[in-house]
Amino acid sequence: MKRGNKHHYIIHATGIAGIVILLLIRIFWVQLVPGRKIRKDDLFSEEISNRYTEFTATTPKKSTVTDRPRAVWTKESATSGQENPVPDREESPEAAVPGKSQTPGDMVPSGTKKKPRTEDYLPVMPGKIELNTADSAELVKLYGIGPYYAVSIIKYREKLGGFAVPEQLLEVKGMDRERLEGFYDRVFADTSFITRMDLRTATEDQLAQHLYIGRYLARCIVRYRETAGLDSCTLEHLVRDKVLESGQARKIGWYLY
Repeated sequence: MKRGNKHHYIIHATGIAGIVILLLIRIFWVQLVPGRKIRKDDLFSEEISNRYTEFTATTPKKSTVTDRPRAVWTKESATSGQENPVPDREESPEAAVPGKSQTPGDMVPSGTKKKPRTEDYLPVMPGKIELNTADSAELVKLYGIGPYYAVSIIKYREKLGGFAVPEQLLEVKGMDRERLEGFYDRVFADTSFITRMDLRTATEDQLAQHLYIGRYLARCIVRYRETAGLDSCTLEHLVRDKVLESGQARKIGWYLY
């Protein structure tokens, strides 16, 4: 036999022997597991499912609002190709109460406060401004009052000794009733801040400095007091004896003890 033919036969014999060995191995596995067709995927799916089952059994489950039931692959699902859904959390006690259901608006994540509803808020009414203590920054918040009128009100208040009623603002230069009505409900006067004097002991100069009295009425009051006596020097007697008019007496009375 020639050398080339011999080498050719050796190669063919080796290939035939390899095919025979593979057929024997396949027959051996088929006889080992009868009735089952061996697949490569089956060798790994069983091991993976066993490991996942052990992991889920030892790991604590977390309960969140947005969690959905997870699907766990088991040995049965590996053969059937179907998923076995396993719930990841237990139903909360509140959800199990009959007649009570939770909507997405009622669910609040832990650690946060529920935002109060609109009806929980009460309207905050703007506070009124006290005329005898308010400064210009507060007065300019009133309707129709700018920096000019705010300064004019404060200057007139100092000369007058304080306001007894809001209507006295009409005595401020440039103030009209329409402007006053625009903010009348937002102001008030606390008479405890008024500067007062005693009609029986005040001097003529002290009486004359008051805007409601002046020099002429101050001189008349002092002469009446000297003539009638201290006990008779009252507003009632001054009106009775025609020294003062009733309207003048009412305004002056706000600034007397």
